[in-house]
Amino acid sequence: MRKFLLVSVAMFALSSAAQAANTATTVQVGVVNGSSVTQNGLTNDSSSTSQLGILNSASTSQGTSSPSLNNVSTVNQAGVQNTAATGQVAFGNNGSSITQNSFGPPALQNNAAAVGQLGLGTNTSVISQTAH
Repeated sequence: MRKFLLVSVAMFALSSAAQAANTATTVQVGVVNGSSVTQNGLTNDSSSTSQLGILNSASTSQGTSSPSLNNVSTVNQAGVQNTAATGQVAFGNNGSSITQNSFGPPALQNNAAAVGQLGLGTNTSVISQTAH
């Protein structure tokens, strides 16, 4: 009976760990905004970053030190200069969406985005950049 109980507890611990997921939401309003998100979940990593400022910088790393099953990253930036980078490693699917809107004097406006994805399933990346 004791052996059965120990095995049951061990199986429960493994099944609980397999359900581990990370969710991060960042909202920043300011002059200079900087965000760095690192997620290494066993199943699903999800990150959403929104920035409104003059200088915006966002970096998202998902599953790079321990691959996740699925990764989803969303970055929305509105400012004069916007920079966003996303790195994703998954056994399943990676999804990345970056939207950047630059305002202000044309000579100062700048949008820069980079996405790196490694997945055994489907990799999707959508980047939308607008200078006003």
